[in-house]
Amino acid sequence: MTELASAVPAYVLLAALAVIVVLLTVVAIVARAVVAKARPEDLQHILPGLGQVLAALALFLPWGRGTRGPTVAPPLPARSERRGGRRRG
Repeated sequence: MTELASAVPAYVLLAALAVIVVLLTVVAIVARAVVAKARPEDLQHILPGLGQVLAALALFLPWGRGTRGPTVAPPLPARSERRGGRRRG
């Protein structure tokens, strides 16, 4: 590992580090904005999709080249009283 670090110029390593930091910052800003604007009842549908986006972006990182796990299907929506769900009574 030290041979690789000594073979690559310092400005290339700094540029790669800058790209990784910018990518992580953009992801954090977008994820925070999505969660902040989502309604609480929609979070159970938004978070699995956001997790898949983050997993896909992690593949850009040098250590993120591993195998991806199975995708998680979002939960089925609960029927609402307003949408013609069953009434209890």
